[in-house]
Amino acid sequence: MKKIISAISFSLLVVLAAIGADAQSLPSDAKTMADTKAAMPSSTVETAEFTSGWKLERESGYTFSNLAKRAIKMQVRDKKSGQQKSFEGLAIYQRGSASDAWQWSRFFAYDNSIKMIGAVENTAEIERMTLEGMTIRPSDFFGDLTGVFWVHPIKIVPGSFQKRSDKQMSWQVEFKITRRWDHKFLVERNQIKAVDAYLGMDGKTWTYSVGSAGEKELSRQEKSPAELDAMPNMQSKGFKPLYGSK
Repeated sequence: MKKIISAISFSLLVVLAAIGADAQSLPSDAKTMADTKAAMPSSTVETAEFTSGWKLERESGYTFSNLAKRAIKMQVRDKKSGQQKSFEGLAIYQRGSASDAWQWSRFFAYDNSIKMIGAVENTAEIERMTLEGMTIRPSDFFGDLTGVFWVHPIKIVPGSFQKRSDKQMSWQVEFKITRRWDHKFLVERNQIKAVDAYLGMDGKTWTYSVGSAGEKELSRQEKSPAELDAMPNMQSKGFKPLYGSK
């Protein structure tokens, strides 16, 4: 039994020693920051801070940890335009063998963390873009159009606007909708949708990605299937005839 315990203890020491060796050979804070800033030659880094420790990863085909990643939050200013933006991402290092020194690989920014600082929210323009998306692809916003009978005036959720670049922005839109529910109810529900907008290659056309950001029921009335079927719906009428104040 003592021999088994000794063997386990020895194995544990070997593992800990290997982990310790990896940790000791990882890039210093100063080097990591310097490498990250050097990877952004078109921007001046105004603030930067680590938001995690090192995480080692092993890709397929390797028998050792060949990647080392550490999260950094940054605020930068574009050298040409002066535009400021903030984001979070990963400083990534790699190595070819367990005995090699760590080498800089790249900085990977999380797209959903990018925020243009000082971007002005043009509520009227965002509303126009939202209505454009609802008109062109209503099912992206409302789901099954055969059960949608009316959409009340939309409003942009205050503080939800984020501009990530000149070609990408996001916001939330809130509205009340009258629709069929469970095949036997006419309900009014308050819905909030999260909208991501992407500018196309032509520099004019926007496409929209829509997701749910919450909803709640406001009222319901029981109706017969025949009554619900007889109501004008968005599938047959389109968006514009069934939108606005009643």
